[in-house]
Amino acid sequence: MKYNFYYKYYNNNTYIYCIIRNKYYLFTKEEFIRQNILYHLIINKGYDISSIFVEKYFIFNKVKKRIDIIVYNKKKPYILIECKYSCIFSQKVFDQIIKYSFFIKSNYLIITNYINNLIFKIDKKNNRILFFNKIPNFKEKFFIKY
Repeated sequence: MKYNFYYKYYNNNTYIYCIIRNKYYLFTKEEFIRQNILYHLIINKGYDISSIFVEKYFIFNKVKKRIDIIVYNKKKPYILIECKYSCIFSQKVFDQIIKYSFFIKSNYLIITNYINNLIFKIDKKNNRILFFNKIPNFKEKFFIKY
């Protein structure tokens, strides 16, 4: 789906408006992916703007880290999203979001380049990773496994 983004041009640079952070950011491939997934979560999946945080910083092993998107549900981290420009998701990116999830304790994890989404959950009780085929609507109980 194509969304109607707001753009601004200044000093030979293009900027794209972020509906969550309420300001313009330099148009990069990763920022474009981030805006697409944000619009998708809000317009198509029914998530409230107030439940989504972008580029949230936290301290992990005494190092400042940044998560692209965190979606909260009832004031608890619900979905962590890493946006990557690459068409191939590396083991490094997969390991990174899993480490973040142990610290932040979110239910679900998504790695996206907007064309492809890797959607999964860590089942600590059974020591396995569960993969899903779609991002849930806000009101859904959650995904169908494949």
